[in-house]
Amino acid sequence: MAYDWGFEQQGQHYIHRSFVLLDDGIQINQPVLFPPEQQGWWYCDLVAVVQDSELLRVDDLWIDVIVGPPDHPYRLLDLNEYGRAMADGQVSPAAAADGLIRAQRFLDRRLNRRHEAERSRPDFPPAEVKAMLSVDLPRDWTLMES
Repeated sequence: MAYDWGFEQQGQHYIHRSFVLLDDGIQINQPVLFPPEQQGWWYCDLVAVVQDSELLRVDDLWIDVIVGPPDHPYRLLDLNEYGRAMADGQVSPAAAADGLIRAQRFLDRRLNRRHEAERSRPDFPPAEVKAMLSVDLPRDWTLMES
């Protein structure tokens, strides 16, 4: 699933494209506001996709990964926020376990190298995403904010 959304910052209009890897429960995007030395890097979020009436909602579940070039290590973020959400009861034990399992599966399937000698990642970004990077999505889509 892919979607574009626009925003303005300091008078400049930006279009930002996100991809939801439904099998992984992960949303990935290349932030347009990353600093110049990180342009082309990827930001990945653990997400829950929830059907709410006619609306399909993508909820951020705290755990994030920043992915640079293949010779650069990825960076896992916000495990402390995930742990705090678990402790505060914002996420049930079953949902928390599911999130951790999905996060590890994403890392193993998409990012963890099979052998340290290799300088590439197993499947990142996925071929389906690479194919959609240049596709124009319909502009009549609307973004619902919660």
